[in-house]
Amino acid sequence: MRPNDLAVARTDKRENRIGRATQPPPYAPRAAGPWRRLAIALAASILAVAIALPLATRLDPVIGDLLLFRFADVSATKRDDIVIVTLTEDTLAQFPYRSPIDRGFLADLIDTLAAAGPKAIGLDILLDSPSDPDKDRKLFEAIDRASSPVILAVAKGAKLLTDRQYAYLQEVVANRKHGSVILQRDDTDGILRHLPSPFDRDGKPVLTFTGALADTGSGRKPVSGRILYHPPEQDGAPAFPRYPAQTVAFLPPDWFAGKYVLIGTDLPNIDRHPTPLVSIAGSAAGTLPGIVIHAHILAQVLSGRMIATLSLTQTLLLMAAAALAVALIFARTRRPGRFALFLGAAIAIYAFGVWLLVSRDIVMPPVLGPPAAALACAFILAVVRWRADRTERAFLKTAFSRYVSPAVVKRLSSGDISLALGGQKRTVTYLFTDLQGFTTLSESLPPDQVAELLNGYLDRMCDLMTEHGATIDKIIGDAVVGFFGAPEAMSDQSARAVNLAMALDAACEDYRADAVRRGIPLGATRIGVHRGEAVIGNFGGRRFFDYTGIGDTVNTAARLEGANRYLGTRICVSRDVAEDCDSVAFRPVGDIVLKGRAAPLSCYEPMPAENTAAAWMKGYLEAFRQMENGDRDALAAFEKVAKLNPEDGPTRLHLKRLREGAEGAKVVFSEK
Repeated sequence: MRPNDLAVARTDKRENRIGRATQPPPYAPRAAGPWRRLAIALAASILAVAIALPLATRLDPVIGDLLLFRFADVSATKRDDIVIVTLTEDTLAQFPYRSPIDRGFLADLIDTLAAAGPKAIGLDILLDSPSDPDKDRKLFEAIDRASSPVILAVAKGAKLLTDRQYAYLQEVVANRKHGSVILQRDDTDGILRHLPSPFDRDGKPVLTFTGALADTGSGRKPVSGRILYHPPEQDGAPAFPRYPAQTVAFLPPDWFAGKYVLIGTDLPNIDRHPTPLVSIAGSAAGTLPGIVIHAHILAQVLSGRMIATLSLTQTLLLMAAAALAVALIFARTRRPGRFALFLGAAIAIYAFGVWLLVSRDIVMPPVLGPPAAALACAFILAVVRWRADRTERAFLKTAFSRYVSPAVVKRLSSGDISLALGGQKRTVTYLFTDLQGFTTLSESLPPDQVAELLNGYLDRMCDLMTEHGATIDKIIGDAVVGFFGAPEAMSDQSARAVNLAMALDAACEDYRADAVRRGIPLGATRIGVHRGEAVIGNFGGRRFFDYTGIGDTVNTAARLEGANRYLGTRICVSRDVAEDCDSVAFRPVGDIVLKGRAAPLSCYEPMPAENTAAAWMKGYLEAFRQMENGDRDALAAFEKVAKLNPEDGPTRLHLKRLREGAEGAKVVFSEK
């Protein structure tokens, strides 16, 4: 396209700007010296780290979880020495109160377990307040006389205790063995991945619950690193034997002899934590009681195994080193193929190194961060290097992409469309959308929230239209108009339009549900689709024009969109569209007589595949057939459908019509 052709499209100011954009740059890029190349490399490295860090922060822990489950030898952990005794809902049901847990029962439980001769007993229940004095005394006497060490739970750094509770707990554990049961979730996603390193209220490190059980606390600092969870057995059995507390008295003592016995709760929504097991076992199986997590940690501590992790500072340095290495090598090569080969080999070597370090229990390095930083840096430098290769066509696309649809831009850049007024008659399929009640809603919201809500909505609409090959005609407020069949001819334009309508409906319903969850009563999106002839071209004046369509087809599509309001549907397509689309199932909704028309227009609603075999849908189709034939049983048939699906809009419409004495499927609208 020649710059002279632009005179009919824009103001003089726009004409000059776009005319310059279609010309090659008036200057040649100056050669970069060594210092400038170094500065570019450093800037690209910093930017690459900034780009890769959010992705790595979010995904690296999850990838690390999968890597540990796949390559870390968790079978080496000592699990045979650990038994879990749980206080469940069935346990609490036998007591007159739930909290605190009956101290007399706990005393009997500890006596029974101590008699079996375990290595140690861990009580993961905070004794932070007094209960019945006799039962309290009985419990403390049982703890003190137990032949096996009993480790009590403390929460020295936790904010969940009041000063009174904290003081009472300190008094209880003062002369008894104890350890902190505080578990630390990751800030990124709340998953419990790392071994606890608790501190007291004075900021001093304290012995952990599992450290006290394993008797590893004498002068040793709290360990750090990843928790090596053992996945469930293939037969679904848990990683550790678990017995309800109320059954312990009836179990063989040999089951507890020489074992580490952990006592804790297994109650819904109490002391439960998401673990990396959610990656392989799902949310339900991956959310474990705290006592089970302590069992995993104890097994790891007893085995003397730990995998250290890098700090955030160390991770950033490693990512920066990877990005800078890529930048310096990229600056010295002019062969993209050779550089890509080097980059691929470097990432493969890094992946092998990660596997080697993890499989040998050495350290868990960031899996995604350094490769992502390297790739981001390579991409940034590639863009910088190749920016001088932009052509006149690229400038034209950039200039016009804000004014017309991508399909029109493609034709403009190839010269197939001339920017002149006028058009040609084409067979097209038009699609109109409208957001119900948005004008009223916008008056009750602050302007910035209106802009955010509408822009997010329109982004989704336009993205889907582009993905399905539609030409975006215009955006009018919250309404989006598009069509198929121009500028490129399409033999499957009806099918494309219907598939787009269903995709828009699904996306808009998701968007609406999200808005409702945020307290914004966003309405439904109504869509109308019609196929026919229209004049497509550039219409407007010398200073401004649109690539659009005019004619009855356009008006009919717009009125079908409005008909949804009366039909109780969200998508309404004409017979011309439905008969030209064999890949989607439709149901008839009525023969609509639009305002200003004499002849009715048969309209249909596309149906998702899951609804086609539903009983209510079969009943609807039969009831509609009876109504079309004037059968008096149609009213009763629609009443049956209404019982199966009382929310169906077309069913309610025809029920109302038939009860008012109407016959047949002809629906007359008094409005557009």
